[in-house]
Amino acid sequence: MTIEETLLSWEKETYSRIYALTKEALENAREEHDIVKQKYCAQYFDVSVNTLKEWVIHGCPEIRLDSGMVLYSKSAVRKWLLGYQK
Repeated sequence: MTIEETLLSWEKETYSRIYALTKEALENAREEHDIVKQKYCAQYFDVSVNTLKEWVIHGCPEIRLDSGMVLYSKSAVRKWLLGYQK
């Protein structure tokens, strides 16, 4: 293997590791923000806001502030969804 091939291999390996670490850091950052607005909760679970509202009718937990703002705990919604797992 030539020096150029070795360097190219090392470069690809390094970029691959950097990409994986960056992706993991972004996922961890998203997880840290457990309480989110309705829109972001729907996006997180890849559903529409209307679907999320339908889930609430069927018992999905939500946080309703006196101001009328609706918030969701992603971990609580995940736990509720897993209750339907067979």
